[in-house]
Amino acid sequence: MRFSAFLFPLFFLLTGWQISSASVERREILAVRTSLPPEMDGTLRDAVWQKANAASDFHQYEPHNDRRASFDTEVRVLYNDGAIYIAARMFDPAPDSILQEMGLRNSGDNLNADRFYVDINPFNDGINGFRFQVSASGVQTDSNMSGGGSRGDTNWDAVWVSKHSITDDGWIVEMEIPYSALRFPKGEIQTWGINFWREIRRKRELSSWNFVDRRIGDPVASMGQMNGISGVKPPPRIALYPYISNYMEKNGADQGWANSFNGGMDLKLGISPSFTMDVTLIPDFGQVQSDAKVLNLSPFEVKYDENRQFFTEGTELFEKADLFYSRRIGAQPRNYRRAAQQLDTNEVLLENPLETRLINASKLSGRTSGGLGIGIFNAMTAPSEAILKDTITGQKRSVSTQNFTNYNLVVVDQSLKNNSFISLINTNVAGAEKDYTSNVTGTEFRIMDQSNMFRISGSGAVSQQYLSGSDNVYGHKYDVRMGKFGGTWQYNYSRNVISNDYDQNDMGFLRRNNQVNNSFSASHNIFDPFWRIWTLTNSFSINHSRLYDPENFTGLQMQYTFRVLFDTRFFINWRNTYSPRGERDYFEPRAPGRFYRTEDAWNTHLSWSSDYRKRIYFDGNMGFERINADQPQDEYSFMLQPTLRVNDKFNMAYRFEYNKKTNDIGYVMQLNADSVYFGRRQSPTTVNTFKTTYIFNNRLSLNFNLRHYWSRVDYNGSYYFLQTDGRLKPVSDDLNISDINYNAFTIDMMITWHFAPGSRMTIAWKNIIDSRSSNIYANYFENLDNMLGQPQINSFSIRFLYYLDYLSIQRLRHN
Repeated sequence: MRFSAFLFPLFFLLTGWQISSASVERREILAVRTSLPPEMDGTLRDAVWQKANAASDFHQYEPHNDRRASFDTEVRVLYNDGAIYIAARMFDPAPDSILQEMGLRNSGDNLNADRFYVDINPFNDGINGFRFQVSASGVQTDSNMSGGGSRGDTNWDAVWVSKHSITDDGWIVEMEIPYSALRFPKGEIQTWGINFWREIRRKRELSSWNFVDRRIGDPVASMGQMNGISGVKPPPRIALYPYISNYMEKNGADQGWANSFNGGMDLKLGISPSFTMDVTLIPDFGQVQSDAKVLNLSPFEVKYDENRQFFTEGTELFEKADLFYSRRIGAQPRNYRRAAQQLDTNEVLLENPLETRLINASKLSGRTSGGLGIGIFNAMTAPSEAILKDTITGQKRSVSTQNFTNYNLVVVDQSLKNNSFISLINTNVAGAEKDYTSNVTGTEFRIMDQSNMFRISGSGAVSQQYLSGSDNVYGHKYDVRMGKFGGTWQYNYSRNVISNDYDQNDMGFLRRNNQVNNSFSASHNIFDPFWRIWTLTNSFSINHSRLYDPENFTGLQMQYTFRVLFDTRFFINWRNTYSPRGERDYFEPRAPGRFYRTEDAWNTHLSWSSDYRKRIYFDGNMGFERINADQPQDEYSFMLQPTLRVNDKFNMAYRFEYNKKTNDIGYVMQLNADSVYFGRRQSPTTVNTFKTTYIFNNRLSLNFNLRHYWSRVDYNGSYYFLQTDGRLKPVSDDLNISDINYNAFTIDMMITWHFAPGSRMTIAWKNIIDSRSSNIYANYFENLDNMLGQPQINSFSIRFLYYLDYLSIQRLRHN
């Protein structure tokens, strides 16, 4: 408390923090009630639209934040007890020049097409919101803006209707957004935050109805206000998503095809206008995107993306304090390796499931009229066991690899003035092992001034692990960040502390604990275009790191970054990092108290992208790093991705990545706490990725992704003994460490047909090869030929998902 009492006034004094009493001007629009809903045909011919006044006079967000939009836009809003209706007319003197690339649903941000979208914040708190977007080619994109960022979370999917058309004087969009797609507080009179946006793609101009200051760049905090909604009595929010699926799978070279039939259902239930419960019963995730597997030689776990829709949609509340990693649910059993360790003489391992089976999962979330967000999450996985068989007697026995496990999460989040908030979250995992419980309780906060430029934010958590017969293990973490995050000059200080006993990995993800980091960064930003430059940023940061216990130095880094965007839309990002004192790595040796020492190091990394409006455009990067140690270690990296837009329906992209580590030094084995050995290795990695999309129409599409990851590790018989001072001593003995030749090959092809709002049929083909050997191939095509002969998984599936809401169910009952 004494530290806080001293720090906060000092910070306010040094930064000149001013909390102004003047309110930011917000434009207002009146929504008009209609007894007869307008027809959604994309023409605006329905006379009911004339009842509403038009919102107009848009202002540019980019490139010129201080100018009016180049072309006029008019937006009208109607409502009734079932939905909000929005009509937008985008005037354009050259309608034949309106860009109209087609794409998959939720791909609107990446299309070469004009766009119109509306941001809605029913709680009017400057923190939460929803975005509904339609491109000039009719592609729908929706996102939950509550998680932050300028684009929001596009994993969130709502069911709504839109129609568009190109006219002689521009283009038109009509939207019907049912209340079932929104959450809003109780109240006779509603006041919502709202903003309308338009992008003129060929001019690279983005404009908004309510002015948004690009120096701050927070669209949720910069909405206008919508008045007039009153007496809304929405129908019950009940939605069912029943599905059936059929799989034909071939697992391995010597096994035949297996056939399986699945069925289940997802349920969305509106507990109130602002609270929704989501439940998945007998879930089926067989068609999710394959993981981008990599060879991991580090002492840390690799974090893979979550691709299961139930765990990516509407989870912004559960992400507070960064304690929830949904891939823990249904992951590899906790004691997966125990089965191999318990093999007796003459026994073989018949079965050992790689994943635990998810029984069901549910989540309840919403926000009250007072700005209090509440989230509750629960998931259960079935017991997992391996089957062992005696090859002589034929007797089988089972080994438990994980018991029935229950995952729980509870979070409360209170919105405060000036787009600030404070949250409290708790995660609990019980049953993974007998009498084992893991509990983590944390908090997150953000305090902003009225200008939204100055901010203090942070988070903290305490972990507790209990196993019967053992003492409780407690750990803690916290981080705090404060500074000026908007305007021409920006600067901030941050401190991150994680104790050596802190562990959130039963339900969260933590790469490493036992660390203390202090950093300061400053940047100069030019937002107003000049000469051929649209934006320009120069930034500098310095970071000092040490262990939490003992307080040993681990590293010092200084970084300079230069970013520039030209009027041709060519973007450059150049980053340079220097570590003058090298590094003391206490994790690579995998032995308590031991560390590996390097001298000074530096790296440079350049990335770029060209104009996405062109038929052919490029993304790329290159980098070089040198670590000075007993023997210099170099790393080279290169990536180039050309994308060809054949036409507005067909595009393809090829990505080539190459990374080579020469004289890379890393851990290879440990005989005891005093005998740790490292090896020198040459490690090249090549990644080839090919993606293509063909859009037949706005309901039918084909998506194809192929990825081949190839990594080699060649030790060349050079090994070292790690001395107590962190330096390496060459050894003449051959430790017989096997070289590594690793391939990860995946194909994901999917045909998607949206045959009704919220309903779809998907046909998928998945091919997976994951092979690792000690035989290194110097030639790419020799390796490819060998890899294609390895056991592989082939899966063909078809899945039907049908959307039924309350009104649909009522119609079925009456019929």
